[in-house]
Amino acid sequence: MKTRAKTPGWIGFDHSQMFNLVIMQEDVCQRLLERILGIQIEKLEFENVEHEIDPSIEGRGVRLDAYAKGEGKAFNIEMQAQTEYYLGCRLRYYQSVIDSDLLRKGDDYEDLPRSYIIFLCVHDSFGYGLPVYTIEPRCLENHDCALDTRCTWIVLNGSAWVKEDDEKLRSLLQYIEDGTVTEGDDLVAQIDRLVVAANDDDKVMSEMISVSTVEANAERRVRQAEKFYSEVGFKQGYEAGEEQGLEQGIEQGIEQGKKEEAARISALINRLLADGREQDILLLGDQEALERLLKEYSL
Repeated sequence: MKTRAKTPGWIGFDHSQMFNLVIMQEDVCQRLLERILGIQIEKLEFENVEHEIDPSIEGRGVRLDAYAKGEGKAFNIEMQAQTEYYLGCRLRYYQSVIDSDLLRKGDDYEDLPRSYIIFLCVHDSFGYGLPVYTIEPRCLENHDCALDTRCTWIVLNGSAWVKEDDEKLRSLLQYIEDGTVTEGDDLVAQIDRLVVAANDDDKVMSEMISVSTVEANAERRVRQAEKFYSEVGFKQGYEAGEEQGLEQGIEQGIEQGKKEEAARISALINRLLADGREQDILLLGDQEALERLLKEYSL
């Protein structure tokens, strides 16, 4: 195995722009799909990278990292380096927008092809420690009631690569998580060569990163993190004086003049996200860990 040290300025496969550059290679895209889905694809019609679908004048469009069709199927592959707090909602919306693109006026519902939405995640977006989450609609009352929706969502969790039984998929997950190239894995080696070549190309690197995009994404992650941890009950009421649900505690805490404490928590989340320490945010429900992190960042 070969693990590449992350030097300052290095952009890995988990960076969205690097992922898009690599996935532009149609053979890489096809081999990646075949490995993840465990199927053979004879012919793949590659749409393009960052394919944008705008469902309506007022609706929110989506820009897909990679979108391809072949053999009566549609494939969307996304890279997710940061923790996505509402990935389920994102998957739902992506599916609706993709379906609107696949079904034309006058087509019948049964004309919808099978579609796959695949997220390659560095972190565990669902928190159950699985290396692969395969999600399809089902009937809660009777699991044997098959719904022929023809849509499948697959979320890969690089941080749990060691738990994956399939050798080839485990190798891919490990590369996503830490850049390790497993000996004998031709696909991962091919991906890594493209990543190295891009990092050695000054022109490519200068075009790779947009400061405004990075700042916008950081602001969005902060907003999502704050909302998410409010909803699930972290931050524990900002010492509101009673053991209540967080949202109620926050409101009461602010009413009691705890705005300074709320600002400290928000600043801490911001700093942790900026440093790529999303997993540490999960510790904020532990008061001792919270105080330790606040002290670490001098907040």
